[in-house]
Amino acid sequence: MPPTSLPTSSTPSFSRRFAVILRRLRPALAALIGVLVFLEIVVFLPTTAEEGGTKTAVVDPETLKADQDQTLAMGIPKNKIPDYSVEDFQFVSTQGSTKLWKLQSEKAYLYNKDHLTHAIRVKAFIYDPDGKITVVTGREAKYVMNKRDLEVYGSVHTVFPDGFTLDSEYLRHRPDIKKIDIPSQYAVVGNGSAAEADGQIMHFTADGFESDMATSVVTLPRKAIVTMTRRSDPTDTTTIESDHALMDRVKQISYFTMFATRPLAKKFVHITQPTLDTISRRAELNYGDGAKILQYLTAYDDVLIRELAAPPEKSTIGAPPAVKKESSFKYATGGRADFDSKNSIVKLTQYPQVYQDADTVTGDIIILHRDTDIVEVEHSNAFSQGNPES
Repeated sequence: MPPTSLPTSSTPSFSRRFAVILRRLRPALAALIGVLVFLEIVVFLPTTAEEGGTKTAVVDPETLKADQDQTLAMGIPKNKIPDYSVEDFQFVSTQGSTKLWKLQSEKAYLYNKDHLTHAIRVKAFIYDPDGKITVVTGREAKYVMNKRDLEVYGSVHTVFPDGFTLDSEYLRHRPDIKKIDIPSQYAVVGNGSAAEADGQIMHFTADGFESDMATSVVTLPRKAIVTMTRRSDPTDTTTIESDHALMDRVKQISYFTMFATRPLAKKFVHITQPTLDTISRRAELNYGDGAKILQYLTAYDDVLIRELAAPPEKSTIGAPPAVKKESSFKYATGGRADFDSKNSIVKLTQYPQVYQDADTVTGDIIILHRDTDIVEVEHSNAFSQGNPES
């Protein structure tokens, strides 16, 4: 009988099955080994900088928080980690295709839930309706992304398109109503060349500031003090102190008024010049081209002018001026006084009167020549108390 052969199984042997599985898993095993090697190099066995390697450090989330003790901006979330911290941050706010403002900063913290951005060491470019740019720099800025308002804090310096500058500790840009606004609790200082042709420079201080970018009207809401200085003669100055001032920068006219709540005895605008002190209920300053204007300053209602031989002492807003040394006439009154700087005269109208020693001069128009002390009167009516013993 021929030898019987063993039956062969149709199932592959164990070794063959293992080899097939190994071939299938080889790509996954290679990837796993690569990950383990990377972790060993980067995490478990870091090298020092001196050894030429790079050490990966874990970022402490607390370092992403803004320093609340040093933060100037109001309303920044306290003890909260921002969603993003961005170096060399830039952002543009638009309305449709119109640019409202652009912000650049060295660093910015973004709080997505609050729709809030807090920027550090900032420079903002604010666009007016004509596309002209006002540049604002400051220590910090804050804006709510769904409102577009921009607030700048700390050492705020603003340069308007015409070169006029403004310094304050706070500024808010409200693009919805096209205004730049500084509340009255913040002091402001403004400087700039107001009339290049006439060589005059304007300087002002106030509590608060408002600028309507659509109309170019500026408001000084409290304690407005405006000084005009002639470039060729720094001693030739005109200073106007009032509770409130409005400047039309297109017409180049400023309007000065006092608060209605003031007592009548203190409701006076105070005008100081090298040889004149003037008070009135309101005043207008035309700071345009001196070659084209006749009366650059007009005082209205209950006008009182006192001539001085030397610049007066600084006085309180609303109080009568303090007289140092009088010249040939003591004082003059009227309903209106027009100051002509080119001809160095003051024209008094609306029941004007000049009081000189014991004499009183009245007329329809009285002109005071500041250079010569001559008093010129039209339709004069003069009288003197005289000396009853003579």
